[in-house]
Amino acid sequence: MAFVLVDAANAATAPDLGAAEPFGVASSTFTNSNTAPQTIINGDVCYTTPPTTFPLTINGTITTPCAPAVGVAQGQALANLLGQACTSLGPGDIALDAVVIGANPPGVFPPGCYSSGGAMNVTLSTTVTLSGGGVYIFRPGGALNTGDNSTVLLENNACASNVFWAPVGATTLGANAALSLTPTFVGNIIDAAGITIGHFAHLSGRALAFGGTVTTDANTISVPTCAAIGPPLAVPALAAWAMMLLAALMAAGGFVAIGRRRRQAWHRGAP
Repeated sequence: MAFVLVDAANAATAPDLGAAEPFGVASSTFTNSNTAPQTIINGDVCYTTPPTTFPLTINGTITTPCAPAVGVAQGQALANLLGQACTSLGPGDIALDAVVIGANPPGVFPPGCYSSGGAMNVTLSTTVTLSGGGVYIFRPGGALNTGDNSTVLLENNACASNVFWAPVGATTLGANAALSLTPTFVGNIIDAAGITIGHFAHLSGRALAFGGTVTTDANTISVPTCAAIGPPLAVPALAAWAMMLLAALMAAGGFVAIGRRRRQAWHRGAP
């Protein structure tokens, strides 16, 4: 496996998802391949052609078909992502688990924008780690593929809502050996070429394929949110009596210091 060495990453900013923000799945055709266990979507869903295989558990609003505003928002978000300066990982296909950014171990990415001339892949049974608070953008010049039992995970305050995948080709997320509550893939996938989520894969993010097809198979898809950063703590003002006491103490300290210097000067001058 070849390693790609990259010194640093270009900074990235998150696009506004607008009308697409509440959707876990937005598609023209929505296909569900499994009846038991059920696919669970924690977020809104819209489609033109409904799944032929049920049941599904959708903890959100179902809209048929997707409102045009969702497609407009998806297109605007994609244009924003494609317009940002990116760090190139190479002219061809790239295995993300083999990429070295700065002093990080292979497959560990700091926030930034990353592009490739070909597909971006995650090798079978490997892990890619997004480490640090900030925005992550991945722009494959081809497809986005993850191998079976591979994982893209977050650490050090990275948040799935701030991760964006914008491939030119279709997205295929590999199957997982067993259904787990732990996400096997994270981020907002914006891909009108189609998104296929393998058996037992768990997406913490969004599958946005307005105009394309989303295929699920005993998955859990959860629309993520990032924890809000609270305002800085206010420094309480001292009460008036406390200010007076503090002034008195400072004045007393000053008199003591002056008296000490006078006594020292008298002792130096004494015979």
